[in-house]
Amino acid sequence: MPNHFTEPGFAPPDSSLGFTAIELMTTLVIAMVLLAIAIPSFSHMTAQNHLATTANDFVSAFALARQSAVAKGRPVTLCAGDQSGCFASVDWSKGWLAFVDADKSGTLDADEQILFTGIARRDDVVVQGNTPVEKPIIFSPLGFASQPGGAFTAGTLRVCVPTDIANNARDLVLAKSGRLRVEATDLNGACPAP
Repeated sequence: MPNHFTEPGFAPPDSSLGFTAIELMTTLVIAMVLLAIAIPSFSHMTAQNHLATTANDFVSAFALARQSAVAKGRPVTLCAGDQSGCFASVDWSKGWLAFVDADKSGTLDADEQILFTGIARRDDVVVQGNTPVEKPIIFSPLGFASQPGGAFTAGTLRVCVPTDIANNARDLVLAKSGRLRVEATDLNGACPAP
């Protein structure tokens, strides 16, 4: 006579094979509540990270251009541009270029050495400058910042995320000494020009 308790697929009436519908629904509700709490926090953290990364890229570019001018004892220009030269329309978010600028023209000539280029890695970050940093910035061998033509320059480059997070912008303030200062700014989710 076959024993039904030992056959595969059969369980005694007092044993459990899985979860009840109530247990599954309770677990799903708890998981949805946790996700509802975590997702907005994660998007704010991502926006802060994109802002910090882009601002740090620009701080590094300014510092490296200035340091290169001092180390080489020659003028170095930093501008919104790419390998082909400075952009006619200033858009720092599309990239930047640093090169040894022997004639201090702010224009990349065929015989001038490109030191480095960079690109903003995030499409969700807005980069804008006020009038002085719309022109190429020329660092002298002493580290001072000037415009083509020799006038000292000082200005602000704003790196911003259009998200309502605390301190959604970083103002990179360039002094005529060539030093850069970073200021956290809260613009309530907007990204106006500096």
